[in-house]
Amino acid sequence: MTARSCTLTIAAAAVALALTSCTPAEISTTPATSTVATVVAVVDGDTIDVKTSTGEERVRLIGIDTPEISRDGGADDCYAQEARTYLDQLVYGHDVELVSDPTQADVDQYGRLLRHVLIEGQSAAQLAIEAGAGTEYTYDSSYDRRSDYLAAQDRARDTGAGLWSVCP
Repeated sequence: MTARSCTLTIAAAAVALALTSCTPAEISTTPATSTVATVVAVVDGDTIDVKTSTGEERVRLIGIDTPEISRDGGADDCYAQEARTYLDQLVYGHDVELVSDPTQADVDQYGRLLRHVLIEGQSAAQLAIEAGAGTEYTYDSSYDRRSDYLAAQDRARDTGAGLWSVCP
């Protein structure tokens, strides 16, 4: 092999390596979408019903998990009613912005829309986490602004907010 062909081989390998290392593993082709809706019901601490221009939808907030309200007459999880009340006072009857997240599915296994819910530009999930009404929740893959939600959870835990002070 001549010095010139060796140099060309090395250069080609370097270009191939540079191209593959700069390419993200997964590229979302679906841009985030946003729509305005009015909250017509708060089901629990992480699920709401909204009315949009196309009808009513059930929405599961991305990034938060709250204690479960019993649906079969059993006992609620610790802080379940308080989490629901917090979200109810925050969003019920208000217009909110529903923002899809390209890193997440459009709907969950129960047919609920998966959305970031913004009230006056602030994430309802992040506000609830910081108030101690729920915990950060990552379902399958990391979502937009997850680090902010984790920081909110750290602040809630550090100050003993909400469920951090009353639930085992």
